[in-house]
Amino acid sequence: GRIIPAWVQDMLSKGHETFYQENADGVRAFYHNGAYEQEKGNDKHISLARLKKKHDVIFKNSGASLIDIGDDVALLEFHSKSNAIGLDVIDMINRAVDETEKNYKGLVIGNQGKNFCVGANLALILMEAQDDNFFEIDFVIRRFQQAMMKVKYSERPVVAAPFGMTLGGGTEVCLPAAAIQASSETYMGLVEAGVGLIPGGGGNKELYLRHLQGSMKPSQTAIQDATLKTFETIAMAKVSTSAEEARDMNMLRVNDRISMNGDHLIYDAKQLVLSLDEAGYRAPLKQKVPVMGETGYAAMILAAENMRLSGYISEHDMTIVKKLAHVISGGKLPFGTEVEEQYLLELEREAFLSLVGEVKSQARMQHMLVKGKP
Repeated sequence: GRIIPAWVQDMLSKGHETFYQENADGVRAFYHNGAYEQEKGNDKHISLARLKKKHDVIFKNSGASLIDIGDDVALLEFHSKSNAIGLDVIDMINRAVDETEKNYKGLVIGNQGKNFCVGANLALILMEAQDDNFFEIDFVIRRFQQAMMKVKYSERPVVAAPFGMTLGGGTEVCLPAAAIQASSETYMGLVEAGVGLIPGGGGNKELYLRHLQGSMKPSQTAIQDATLKTFETIAMAKVSTSAEEARDMNMLRVNDRISMNGDHLIYDAKQLVLSLDEAGYRAPLKQKVPVMGETGYAAMILAAENMRLSGYISEHDMTIVKKLAHVISGGKLPFGTEVEEQYLLELEREAFLSLVGEVKSQARMQHMLVKGKP
């Protein structure tokens, strides 16, 4: 019973049935004065959906796609449920780095979903654990660790472009990247302790290295500070409330950048890749990592025991904390012992697997999946 504007009736009489149209390349046009006019685009707003319609997808599987975003830069997009990391995503990370090293100047890891990545596929891990299929979990964690090492030592620069929730495995994808271009609204954190686990994709090692600030010969005090800060951040499942706070937590380095306009995030990350390439990017050299050893383990356990006796943490929290302290300290070694990164990854994987087998950890995972909160 409403009066329809004459121009709408005129539009319909000419056989046009929509106000907006989209062509095969994903370019939108709007109806105006009897014809369709193309929308004026913003060069800094790179639409991944439009690029995919233009058939710029290089590879694709159920969890991720590798897209050519122009100027010899590739982009790895996660599109699994909640952008969670499973074997399909891990396989595409490996494939993306290989393809980038052969044919591109660099790689951006980013997407335009609701959140960058909420972590690993918890449902898959829980299901395998309840079936006592620890061989499969070990295989997935090993592959994830290998993929993160591949990102870190890629011959071409890899830039992560996190935004929104970037939790657990999502943060672990960012930490080994050559650089991070984060949205100002980025909530980063290694939150695995909240579901009864510890980071399993190299997150413990990478955060510890960031606290060491890449010093080739760190002092005794620097090693101690790095150990305790890493332990506190992961044990308490701290999450940044912004990209600037993530920088304060050492999840972003001094030379990592922040985009104030979220629509420009992919463009900014692409420009960062190009600037790194232009500067003659070289993969970092592999170096040994000094650890605190038994001294550090004792200090971390003492702090946690005080919290347990004060009623701040439970017995099972204490179990998680002991595993975490063992990984960060490097195990039963003298203070200052230098170890290979792979050694720390093996400690991490062993601790992760033992915690997955704990009934109370499985109960925490179940609660997170059902209730959506720890």
